[in-house]
Amino acid sequence: MHALEEQHAELAKLFRNTFSVEPLCFEPIPVSGSLRKYYRLQNGNTSAVGTFSPDVDENRTFFKLTDCFTRQSLNVPQVLAISPCMRYYLQSDLGSTSLFDIITSPGKFPQHNLNNFLSIAVTSLVDFQVKGFNEISSSGQLQLPLFDRTSMMWDMYYFKYCFLKPSGISFNEQLLESDFEWFAKELLEQKHFLFQYRDFQSRNIMVHNNQLYFIDYQGGRIGPPLYDIASFLYQARAKLDNDKRFELLSLYLDRLNCLLSIDKEELKAKFPAMAMFRIMQTLGAYGFRGFFEKKTHFIQSIPLAVDNFINLSRSAPGPHTAYITDLLEQYRVLFQPSSCLSPSGQELTVYITSFSFKNGYPEEHPEHGGGFVFDCRCLPNPGRMDRYKNLTGLDFEVIQFLDESDEAQRFIANATALVKDAVENYCQRRFSYLSVAFGCTGGQHRSVYCASKLALAIENTKNVRVVVQHREFPA
Repeated sequence: MHALEEQHAELAKLFRNTFSVEPLCFEPIPVSGSLRKYYRLQNGNTSAVGTFSPDVDENRTFFKLTDCFTRQSLNVPQVLAISPCMRYYLQSDLGSTSLFDIITSPGKFPQHNLNNFLSIAVTSLVDFQVKGFNEISSSGQLQLPLFDRTSMMWDMYYFKYCFLKPSGISFNEQLLESDFEWFAKELLEQKHFLFQYRDFQSRNIMVHNNQLYFIDYQGGRIGPPLYDIASFLYQARAKLDNDKRFELLSLYLDRLNCLLSIDKEELKAKFPAMAMFRIMQTLGAYGFRGFFEKKTHFIQSIPLAVDNFINLSRSAPGPHTAYITDLLEQYRVLFQPSSCLSPSGQELTVYITSFSFKNGYPEEHPEHGGGFVFDCRCLPNPGRMDRYKNLTGLDFEVIQFLDESDEAQRFIANATALVKDAVENYCQRRFSYLSVAFGCTGGQHRSVYCASKLALAIENTKNVRVVVQHREFPA
């Protein structure tokens, strides 16, 4: 049986056994960043959300956490049925409107409702962290992993390997590692470790019958509480303004102080660093989902997260955030969203790359994925001749060889004409980025020559900044 057919059959059986009716409607529910599959199953007024997840351990955690939170009267979905294999289960249907929908569509919902919901979300977070932690600890049924130094370093390496490296930004390993060590030491020196929701964001808060319900907490851990409020206040696409962030952070700390004896000023001072750490983790996730899995809606959030990190660093400057801030400043300069119009007179960045087809195409630009890729393998190949093998397309002898080739000159003339037309068009429309790539067999001779020729041809164009990268050259 096909995997999708099996999922439908198993969930339909659960629905039938639970409600004694067949599901007449089987509607997929879009998901973003997990392997779980969700479906809305309905028959008249009877409705449930069917879930398939191959991770049985994670499912068990979800079931046990749901029990703990329900005993504390926290608003979570009800688990209605679980299959014997524990890969399929039914949850109560909480509708399709999330708090994120309300935040990002202010015209559709009254503003006072939004402010009220934001306040309820923040105070409810404290209840999850404190009351949830107490229930988990007293029940003895569940041992959640500790969010410790290893976990923090893993998140920062996620940022390094899934965001920084694929984006092509050069960095000093030692300086980066030093900053990572500081974040881990600074943020783990906290008195209270509580339930850490791990993904507390407005997409995981459903609005049902004018109440908030909280979902997707199965990744929970025991760790520093500031992580969750940082996740909520600095969710990239929610775009909360700084005044609202300050107001909600103060509300959060006041509520936390009602349930625990905390030093509010100490936590407030640590908050910017925690928020920056969370943004690094988020950028790692955006990079993995966007660059590697090619899910473009994650890529669209990158500039917002980068801006949030830079603004936090400027408001709370320190020697241990300056280097990462500088790297993200470089990213922002090189990879501004081309879908956003630039102010009149601002530069268009033309990013020109040479590469080898043997090593794959260059990464798509993280904001628009567009531009030109030219195949230079149709040109005479100096790399086949012994006297040119150890040279590159930047050496005089190779340049002279290709300058004397009519095929190479026609190729360059045609490519340059196409790119110049695009540059003129992009400048008129005030776009900020255009990518051009030249590929050949080894990425050493023809592609390097063509990339350099194009750069020379357009480098003096008004309001155009040219960046050249020869990908196959040693760093």
